[in-house]
Amino acid sequence: LAQHAPADIDTLRPALPQALGAKAEEQHSFQQMVLDTFKKLIADAGGSRAAAVQTAEAAVIEHQALEADAAAKLEAAQQEESAMKQCEVDATGALAAAEEGLRSADGALGVAKEALASAEGAARAKGEAARAAEGVVGDEWIVIKDGALAGKDWRARDKHIKKVVALLGEATAPASLCAAAPATLKERPENRGPFAKATVDHTEQALHNHVAALLAERDAALAAIKLTEAQAVAAAHSAVEEASSRVSVAQDASISAQNAWVDANARVSGLMSEKLAERREEVAAQLEEARAAEKNFQAVLATFEASTAPPAAGADSPVALETTSAATATAQPAAGADSPGAPETTGA
Repeated sequence: LAQHAPADIDTLRPALPQALGAKAEEQHSFQQMVLDTFKKLIADAGGSRAAAVQTAEAAVIEHQALEADAAAKLEAAQQEESAMKQCEVDATGALAAAEEGLRSADGALGVAKEALASAEGAARAKGEAARAAEGVVGDEWIVIKDGALAGKDWRARDKHIKKVVALLGEATAPASLCAAAPATLKERPENRGPFAKATVDHTEQALHNHVAALLAERDAALAAIKLTEAQAVAAAHSAVEEASSRVSVAQDASISAQNAWVDANARVSGLMSEKLAERREEVAAQLEEARAAEKNFQAVLATFEASTAPPAAGADSPVALETTSAATATAQPAAGADSPGAPETTGA
């Protein structure tokens, strides 16, 4: 009781022996108040210990429910975590596939660009060949056809003739024409006979046809570039953009899936926390302590009640007072009286 209401016990202790030792018919009002107060303190202390046991039992039950709820949530959380992990794996695979698609698209774009560059180079070569042929037909051919060079410039004339004959060879002109052309072109225009004039005409026709063919090949090559290589590059560019877009979407999906899995994993870890087990041990210990305290209190109370049975005649004798004092001392638990060992010590 001193632990429950120390101030009241300190006040009551001196008056208790006389109040407990007095016969009921001889008690005056103060003694009755002392006994009533003492009984109330006993009832309050007993109720407090019983309430502590009930509170501890409720805490144990509440924690058991909490653990059961946590176990149910843990199973659901583990299933969710497993699903989120699978989503993360799938998203990672999709991202890898999208990245591979982008690499493939980049490679195809590179091939298309190389093909375009090659086609453009071939078209440029055809254009240059056509311009060179036009130069021969427009310059060297006119000079030697019209005999514009004087006789003393025969070296320059022969150079022009060689260029014309070379161009005839490129034009795949008949071998006979290529053989007749040099001698014919060396003659002065006014000295050329019918065969020579025919040779000149055939040579000129072959040269013009060759230039026209070169120009046509150049134009065809340029047109083919627009229809084929250029379109292939444009299509490859579009494929790269689409692949890049897929990679971006896959990256976002992968990040979201990873975050979702991390969150689900954290929930599982939280439900598997050792704090639940620690709390279970804590509330169990509190319940055991509360029950031990109540048991100890009841043991002390029983000892006290046994020692304060109604006194026989002559209750005011020294023997009765000695018995009452001893019982009062018994009712005062020492420090730590609420411990499990207290009942045995008090009984002893």
